Amino acid sequence: MSSTSFLPESLKTLKRRLWDEPTLVQWLGDTWRMLRFVRQAPSAPAGAEAPRAAAVITPWFGSPVPWFSMAVGLLLAGRGQRVTFVLDDQLFGADSRIWRLQLSCLRAVLAVVGRRHPVLRLSDYRTASDIDIDTDTRAAIDRLAYLNAVWVRKGETGIDAEGMRCSAAQLVDAQRAITSLLDRHPQDLLFVPGGICATSGLWLRTGRSRGIRVSTYDSGGYGVLLLAADGIACQLHDIPRAYATLRDETQAAEERLLVIGFAEEEIGRRRAGTDKFSSQVKGASGKRPEYEGGVLIALNSPWDSAALGLHAVFETTQDWIVQTVRHVLEHSQAPVLVRQHPVERLPIARSVDDTRALLRQHFGDHPRLHFIGAEDPVNSYDLMEQVAAVVVYSSTVGVEAVAHGKLVITESTSYYADLGFVLKATTAQAYFGFLDDAVAGRRAVTPVMREDALCCYYITQCCNWMQTSFTVPDFPAWSRRPFAELAQDPTVDTVMSSVASDTPVSLLNHHRRWASLGRRTAEAAPHV
Repeated sequence: MSSTSFLPESLKTLKRRLWDEPTLVQWLGDTWRMLRFVRQAPSAPAGAEAPRAAAVITPWFGSPVPWFSMAVGLLLAGRGQRVTFVLDDQLFGADSRIWRLQLSCLRAVLAVVGRRHPVLRLSDYRTASDIDIDTDTRAAIDRLAYLNAVWVRKGETGIDAEGMRCSAAQLVDAQRAITSLLDRHPQDLLFVPGGICATSGLWLRTGRSRGIRVSTYDSGGYGVLLLAADGIACQLHDIPRAYATLRDETQAAEERLLVIGFAEEEIGRRRAGTDKFSSQVKGASGKRPEYEGGVLIALNSPWDSAALGLHAVFETTQDWIVQTVRHVLEHSQAPVLVRQHPVERLPIARSVDDTRALLRQHFGDHPRLHFIGAEDPVNSYDLMEQVAAVVVYSSTVGVEAVAHGKLVITESTSYYADLGFVLKATTAQAYFGFLDDAVAGRRAVTPVMREDALCCYYITQCCNWMQTSFTVPDFPAWSRRPFAELAQDPTVDTVMSSVASDTPVSLLNHHRRWASLGRRTAEAAPHV
């Protein structure tokens, strides 16, 4: 059999014609590699009572995401789960040659997977046009279309209204197909990339509405995998329950002190710009007398998936910024510091939103308003030490500020908003009241709030980042490994244990860290 015999004739033609187009040729090469990989994958016998899991496979902006999803599905099957592979071939966005090529490649590999496991195509279920879309679902679809537009545009400025309408129409078609498929093929677990982008938000919402656990992942480099056993990985949906378990498990004073120590060490690295993500510019400072007693508004990158769709009081990030600044300027004498997220100094993370211009448009050159750009050599932690309060959306700075004894106010539904150490507002009246209290000094951070923030920081920043070579960008490396070897990799075992058992990966990493500490302590103890 020739190496191209599994491909349809049209794909063979593409292979001959597109040798000079790197992305397309890369995909063809990855297809050969994945074919070799899936042919090695064994299947453990799955009994009738074994959990039912569906791995959603879909083109993902030209990346190896679908290969990663497929690999996780095969690894779940190797653990004895009843795995179904669902090819989500519902078009989202503009049709393109690369999208069609990716679908052809995915179908080719799934044809091999289908010799051992059920394979479903979403397009086979989209004829169910009689399925009603209720008001709440349609509103959720419109919201998803808007969030996707923000992500594509890289900001809230200049959103294409017509493009949003087209996206919403595509999502309605996909919703009907997903509903029909899950009606006929109930599942206990869905493994889905993202959780917001493209149709992934529909899989999340529809699955959860039926009591199906939806595990998602996000992988953006640095040798780190973000995984949620239940919920949206990039928005850290697993953290609240991991945090609650950690608090229950670390009742002893010495254990809590160790957790706090690990957190403070990581905060120190982040402040120095020596953490794994180089969050701050090394050597930057930024203390100025005119900042004393102010309110620091710490921004997120507005198009980052981690920050999409979390507003509870305001409609948009720009609305939140303007209303917060206006209230503080009009109801106090405190300075206002608007700190652009430092990551926006990198071209890949830059937003199209011009916050400096937005502030000038609404407030001119107000003497108490200070905008600190991402590229400015200013350390956010220096700013934090000078202000009376910090206002956040979903930035990690919110946790760090409480750890530094600063009052934090939020109106978002971020992962830490309900953990008790920040002031969370669900109405505009409560939000502005919190701002007034903070500026007037009527509230303060308690020692318990500070310790809780450090515990949250520990479980998030020290334990939740899964350091592994089993990531989307590392596909060329792990796909060359024998399947059995990959399955036995300790970090892969942690990933799969989290997905299979519904245990936050941060807890698994914490337990491994604790076991390692125990071994080292035992080895260091004097022997009698």
